[in-house]
Formats: sequence, structure tokens, C-alpha cells
Amino acid sequence: MAALEVETNKSFACYSPEFSDDPVVLPVIKLFLGYEFLNVSCHLFDKEETDNEKNRRKNLVQYTSAGLAPSIEIFNSSYSKVFYFKMLLKEHQFTWTLGIRRQDIAHNTDIAPTEQWYVKFIMHHGLNMFTTEGTLLDSAREPILQWDFGYNQNFSALVPHIIDITITKSPCAGDVGVIGLILDDTVPDCADLALLNVILTNCHLVFLTTLGLFISDDLCHESFRALKSDYIRAKIWYNVQCLANQENYEVDYISISFNKDKTLSQESTCFYSNDPFTEWHSCLPHRRQADKLVSRRVVSFLVDYQPNTGIGILTQQGKTFVSVNMLTNHKLHEKTKFPEFWFPDADFKAFGMLFHPNSHFLYAYGNQVWLSEDGGNTFQRLIKLVNETVVKTDTCVYTQAIIFSTDNGSVFYTKAGIYRYAKLLSVPPRVFNMNFDHLGGLNLITVDQRTGGILAVDDMDTDTLLKVEYTFDVLLNLNYFYADDLAFNGPLSLQYTTEEQIVFFSHVPLSPHSEHSQARFNDRNGGAGIISKVSQHNYPPNFISSAMAYVLERFPVETSARSPCILNTLTIQQPDPGTTEFKLQLSASDTHIFKASDIEKSIIIPGFSSFLIVNVIGNLAALADATMPQLAPLNSPFQPGQWFMYDFGTTNGKRWKVVTDKCRYVMDQPEDLPVHTIKYFDLGSTRSFSFSVTPVNVAYRIFHMYLMEVKLGKPHLLDVHTAAYWDDNDSYTVKIRVNSRYFKQGKTSIAVVLTQASLICPVTTFILTLKNSCSYRKAIHYVLPVQLSATDWLLQMANASKYLKNLPVNYRPPSKLGIAVPLTENFYNADPEKPRMRDYFQGSKSSGTYKQCANKTSRPHCDCTDNMKLSFFVAFSDCKEKAIRMKYPIIKLPLSFTVENEDGSVNLSSPYFVTITEVNNRTNWEISGTNKTSSLLKMRNYLERRLKKTLYNPDGLTLSIHGSELFHFRVATIPGTSFCNLFDEFQIYVDDAPLAFPGDYLITSFTAVAIGFIIFVAFIMQAYEIQIWSILKQKLKKPRRVSPKFSLRTASTISADSSE
Repeated sequence: MAALEVETNKSFACYSPEFSDDPVVLPVIKLFLGYEFLNVSCHLFDKEETDNEKNRRKNLVQYTSAGLAPSIEIFNSSYSKVFYFKMLLKEHQFTWTLGIRRQDIAHNTDIAPTEQWYVKFIMHHGLNMFTTEGTLLDSAREPILQWDFGYNQNFSALVPHIIDITITKSPCAGDVGVIGLILDDTVPDCADLALLNVILTNCHLVFLTTLGLFISDDLCHESFRALKSDYIRAKIWYNVQCLANQENYEVDYISISFNKDKTLSQESTCFYSNDPFTEWHSCLPHRRQADKLVSRRVVSFLVDYQPNTGIGILTQQGKTFVSVNMLTNHKLHEKTKFPEFWFPDADFKAFGMLFHPNSHFLYAYGNQVWLSEDGGNTFQRLIKLVNETVVKTDTCVYTQAIIFSTDNGSVFYTKAGIYRYAKLLSVPPRVFNMNFDHLGGLNLITVDQRTGGILAVDDMDTDTLLKVEYTFDVLLNLNYFYADDLAFNGPLSLQYTTEEQIVFFSHVPLSPHSEHSQARFNDRNGGAGIISKVSQHNYPPNFISSAMAYVLERFPVETSARSPCILNTLTIQQPDPGTTEFKLQLSASDTHIFKASDIEKSIIIPGFSSFLIVNVIGNLAALADATMPQLAPLNSPFQPGQWFMYDFGTTNGKRWKVVTDKCRYVMDQPEDLPVHTIKYFDLGSTRSFSFSVTPVNVAYRIFHMYLMEVKLGKPHLLDVHTAAYWDDNDSYTVKIRVNSRYFKQGKTSIAVVLTQASLICPVTTFILTLKNSCSYRKAIHYVLPVQLSATDWLLQMANASKYLKNLPVNYRPPSKLGIAVPLTENFYNADPEKPRMRDYFQGSKSSGTYKQCANKTSRPHCDCTDNMKLSFFVAFSDCKEKAIRMKYPIIKLPLSFTVENEDGSVNLSSPYFVTITEVNNRTNWEISGTNKTSSLLKMRNYLERRLKKTLYNPDGLTLSIHGSELFHFRVATIPGTSFCNLFDEFQIYVDDAPLAFPGDYLITSFTAVAIGFIIFVAFIMQAYEIQIWSILKQKLKKPRRVSPKFSLRTASTISADSSE
């Protein structure tokens, strides 16, 4: 069989049939999850061929016949699972198909913030063939999608009045958002009402208008009352966070600031509030009485969710500073957490602040951009702008990308924690906004003037924009100028420090910040290097800045045709008194001389200082500045071939460019975690993470270069230990070990930053969000004594009948008063249409309530799902139809439990001490254990008074039951051993039990028979007038004795007389 050829130009096209009738090849795959199933159809298409049914069928047959079929991996920050397509070949089949039950992806269907998933399609999981990415949106749960905010109307008349576009995205779903059109004040019928901004939080939609602030009710509930007005024109701020699986310490905050200084009559010019946004507090930091004479204005205010602090950027007397205060019970402390940070550049005019989601990277932006890694304690400048101000931002957690858009139409691009940026493009003066989708695709949104619509969306390929050098493009019939050069603006002098490392010295200041760090220096005639560091200094003379670089390709030297002087002998002479310029002297010659075009060229003498020619004073002499004056070889002649000349000047036209370099570093994460992963830490748990970076496509080896940095957001929450090392392949590995030691809930982030990586690299920053709290996937489970499938529980399976007991309709377990007197509130196998079982006595009639079947007329109306029927929890007892069946007696049945979380399952053991109760208050059972240590007994005595329950070690527990019918047990861990309230329930039906207390039953029976017999005899005697007492008297009367003096004759005479 011939080998299967893998073509790199093929990709998957996938769609959900419920939302699309035809598998149109889209730039990004977008799937939607409904209430029941996720149905997916996929086909392979060749980017160089026409996508038609014939080619789809050809690819389907080719790979299916080879035993290959696609797989889909569905994942987000805390979930990952792989599903496999069916390997079928049918007539008229053109696609691979797959149906996934909703419960296999997500169990809940209630309206709540839900993190949007990512999907990855691969031809046979593990082979990494034709990898194609996309997204999966839970359209049934996303709050904003459940509401209809109006009907489609014709907005074309508003297009001339649009002056800005504002966009807000769902915190958990980057593909869901609200677009607001900001109009001028000439729109008819709008009176004084105009939109200024719109913010979508996890559960609220917030509108900032010229007439006030309008806040919706909770979007997750079935009401949407009128919005309320609170404030006038201002700016609104929100630190984006996704509250899917929300913890009790997580809450949304928004703030509103006014563009004016506080007056004496005003309480504040900035307010903040937490969800549900009903109570508002001042966000102006507390000041001493002496400081209140100086006016302050809050430009922006955000809450840092990790350390729970309020961070405000303020202006005072033309200067800008940052103030950080702790928050307790949603109120700011009077004392600041850090000393106020005053920005050293007095020209910085702040416009706002931005937290990169899920991280501790804080950006302050305006006419400059500053970055803080320590919660606002210190800042470092990232970008310095001239005559423009950053007014819009957007972020993406999937690529860790950030964009800054200015009022002049410039768009700057960076990544979280990286101290460099690139200018992507310049948009001509017009209304626009930039937006990342959930997968990191950058969209340019403008007013549509091509089709007569309202908005136009154009995909911007960031990789192409970062790589392009000389590019002009036409979009919307206008030119978009891509930033093609980050180069220095003055002449450079080249100085070799090693064969692989060089330094460019410049007469003009070079920015010491990020725009040149790790950028590529390209010479038009050949040669390239990677700039690693930019510095400013006062020495050597006349050179006030420099850039260190590593050589990728050798730079070409000047030829004799361009510079004839290189064929002459060169001598370096010391500067004249009072000057710093060295004199370059050539030997006598008529042809090998200096030319005017040699100005700004560099003289290179291996092993000595380099010289930048600043003036030609004759055919044989020139003045030059030395890059290393102390290494200038004075009065030593250098023959041709011993010295060289390079041209990095501007006199003859600049020949070099500084552009964004390609990716030269690859990160390897053995666990294959998402770059924005979330991990939970329970008390005492430990996790380890490993990251490796390997240099690729480099022309040099750098010994022991630190390629990664680890940065923490809240250092005191968890114990974090790191270890790093290099291997023989120059790979740099960092191992992180995290331990939860403190019973304090919260979250922090660990950012692993590739310090040398280019912005083009797919991964430059890896952000771990660590929650010291209960994982929503953590639970304990009772291990059944027999393994049964869901089918056994739901259907009548013959092989399972001996293990399962079908519960009677409306069954309730016995009480301590007997089988016939149930007193529990819990029904099992409930059916409101049928009579209640054993409802004989008043106590039984007054107890018992339906839960799932409450206010229902019949069992079908109870809407019991399969999960409810399978559940052991008392909340779903109405739906429970079967229970584990065991025969009497049950003596020391071993109890075993497991703890399950996202990492797997382990046996439940100490220190997870447990309590066991019977939910129906039955008493004829007992628990015994084999692991009774002295510490356990002490803890049991201590906690028994507080918990009113007996404490058990889960190791070696056994259960004995002395009663009959259903027993329903609840097992729970004690407080203090876990952040989770871990508990589980299980049910056992004891069958074939003998009569309870047989001696009492026998006595009662014999007594009843005796009393019945007595009553029967009395009735017979009364009916037949039997004088039982006379008979008894005669029987009991003594007989008379005959005297011996009497003769027989005398006795006969007496008898005759008496008869007469």
C-alpha cells in the first residue's frame, strides 16, 4: 500500500448543521452548543483547489480508507476533552460527522456566565495533521444572548452622524459583544440623550450617556426592568474578568470618573461600586487635612481582583501619580498600600488604565504607555508618543495580545508582560475601532461606505502586519500605512565586541525602551542582527546612546569602488587639545583618498576602537569620533586589509531598517496547558509546572542566557518555588512548584514571560491563574459495592435485578415507630397522581413533601432527567426509582470513597475526616473504623461538641445495618480540612429481613388468642343459660359424712318421710 501523502496546504472546514446549511469555508470555525446536542460536520479542503462536493468526497475516501478520521479537542482555561468522528463511508457522504451530547461537555443549562470554548480539529488525534482551530459558544447560557433589545431598524440615516464606535465584549466570550454608535448632537429626535460608552459585565449591561449612567438588572434573571440614571457626562472603567464558576470572593466592580477637579461642595469626582451596583463609594484616596488644599482629579480607577486593592491614577498640579489602597468590605482603606508613585516624566498625560485579563499586568496609557508588574507600586515606560494619545484598547487572553489605538489613527501592538511593541498600521482619519475575537483575530471595524450598510468588518492579519517592510494596502478604497521601519534616525558607528556581538553607537538619543529590543536590524545590501539592548550614556564623547546586537548574517564592508581610501594605509592620531575628535591620516596617494561621501561611515580596526567619520578635511585626512577612546591605536599604521569601512550613515541614504524579527524561540509545556489556564489549589495541595524554551533559527550560541522570567501577582497567597537550568541544547527550563499552606481563599497569577521572544511568536507569555479555593469539579463519591452501568439503573435489565431494588411509588422509609409509620419528609419514586404509601396515621399524613414533583399533577410532569434518576442526593429523591439491594443482615460492609477533580481521582483518606448521618433519621445502624489514633480521638472529642456529630477517619470504615428497607446516608468532610464542602450520599435497601422483635409479636399474639377464647366461651354460656357459677359451687361443695349409729333401715325411713 502506498504511503499517504500529507499536504500542508489542506485545512478543515467545520460547521454546526443547526446553524448553517452549507459548510462554507470561513476564515475561523465557529460552532454553537444548544440545549441538547452539538452536531459537527467537517470536510478537508485544499486551499489551492475549488471547494466542491467532488473534492470533499475525494478527501473523505482517501483518509477514511487509510483508517484516519478527524478528532475534535474542546478546551478552555479549566476543561479539556477529545471526541472522535465516526469513520464511515456511505453513498453521497461528503463530510465526517459527529454528535456530542450536551451533558458530555456541560451539565448546566441555566443562564449564567460561561467561558467560551476553543476547539482544535486534527486528523487523528496525536498526529497533528491539518490542525485547524476554532471556537465553541454556549448559546443556551450566555446571558446577553437571551435578551432581545429591539427590532432591526434602518440605521442608514444615522451614518453621517456617527462620530465614534465603542465596543464591549462579554468577559467570558470574546465572540459576543455589544457595539455602540456614538452620534453627534445634530441627530433629530434624540433631544439631549447621547451614548458615550457601554460596558458589558458578567451579569449587567451599563450605558454611560450624556444624561447619566444606566445599569440593567441581572441579565441572568427573567426580568429586565427600566434602567436607572445616576450621573452626568463622565468616563466609565471596568477591569474585565470572567466569573464562570464564580467563587464567593469574586465580584465585579465598575467606576465612573468626571473630567473635572473636585470642588468644595462635591463629595468626589470619582465613584465605584460592586455588583449589583446599588451602593457607590468615593474612589478618591484619603488625604491629610493639610493636603486637601491642593485639588486632585481621578483620571481612572480600577480594582485589582488579586490583592483586592483599588488603584487610581490621578493628576495634581499638572503631574500624574498612582495611588493604591486596600479594599475591605468593598470600601477603600484610608492608608495607602504603597507610597504614591509619581511618573518621572512630567509630560505624561494619562487617559486611562487597563489590566490584561487574568493577569497582574497593569497598563497606564495616554500620550505614553507605562507598565506595572507589581500592582501599581512601580511603572516602566513602554511607549512614548508624539502629538497623539491612546484612547482605545483591547486584549485577547488566547494570544495574550494587546492593542493601543490613538486619536490619530495609529495602532500599536504588544503582548502581556513584554517590554516592546510594534506599530501595526495607521488608519486614515475616520471613525474606527479595533477588536480581537475570541481566537485572537484582529478586526478593523469602520463605518461602511461601500455597501450602504452601517459597519464594515475587515480581518487584519497581525503576523503579516508585523513582518511587512514596505507595504501599502487599500481597504475601503483608502490607504492603510503599515509601520515598516522602527529604525534609528541618525548615523551609526559599528563596534565589534566579539565575532558574534556588535554595538551600534549613535550621536542622537536612541529610545532605551522596547521598540528596538529584540528587533531585527536589516541591511539592504545584506547582513542582519538582533538588537538585544538599547542604552543611553555620557561616554564615549559625542555618542550618547548605543544598541547592542547579535550578528545573524555578516554585514558587508565597503568596496574600493565606493570608498577608494580602504586601499590605503591608515594611521590614527590623537585629538587636538580641547577636542575629542581623532584624526584619520592616510598615506600619500592620488587615488586612494577620502571622499565627501565617506562622512558618517565607520572605520573598523579588529581588536581596537571603531571610528565614525564626522568630517573630511582633505583628500588624506578626516576627523572621527571614537567609540572606545581608550582602545584607540595611536600612531600605528594599518595596512590595507587590516582595517575596514562600513556604511551605516545617512549621508548617502539610509540603507538599513529595523523591523520585528521572526520567532526564534519555541516554548514547550509538557502538560499542554492553555496559555491562560486556571488551576485550583485546595488546602495542603501541591502542583508542579514545567516550561522549556529552545532557541531555533539562530546563528550563534549564547551561553546561559536567561530566556524566561517568572512574575507573581499576589506572592503571599501561595508558596511558590522555582528552579531553572540549561541543558546541552541551550534549552532553558524553569520548574515551578506551588503549595497551598494557608487557609485563605483568593487567587493569584503566575506569568512566565519569554523575555527574548519576538512579538510574532505564537506564545510569548504563559499566564497561570491559581485559585486557592474549591474547584468546581472537586467532589467525593461513594464507591458502589458492585459496578453498574447507567443503563442498569434506568432500564429494567435482568442481570441487574438481583443488585437493584425497584422502589414502590411514593415510597417513604420507616421511622423508629415502625414500618407502617413513615415520618420523613422525603419521597422516593414520587408520583403526585397516585396515593401516598403507608399514609395511615396522622403523623404520616402531616409529613412528607414533594420537591421535583411539587405542584405537579403526574410523574411525567415532574421532568425527571436521567441525571436526576441516577443521583443519590436527597434533593432528587422524587426521581429516584431504584436503590442498591442487599440482603439482611449487613455486618461490617466496607465503605470506600474517592476524591475526584480535574486531575483524576484518589482514595479519600486523612486529613479528610468525615461525619456520617442518615438523612431520614433512622437509628438502627452503626459505623466502626479500624484507624482510631490518639489524635483522631482528641479531634473527635473537640469537634463533637461543635458539630454535634461523630468524627470518623475515612480509612477502614465499615457499616452495619440492623433494620430493613431503605437507608439513605450522607457523608461529609469536616470544616477546616478543605475549601470545599465535600459531601456525597448513598442509599442501601435491606431486603429479606426477618420480623423485627419476634418475642413481642408472640406474646401479643397469644394474649389476643386467649382473650378471644374467653369472650367466645362467655358468649356460649350466656346464650345457653349455663350457670357456670352454680356448677362450680356444687363441684367445689364438700359431701356430708354418714353416722355409724344409723342403720340401713333408719336411713330408708328418713328417705321415705322426706319424699312425702
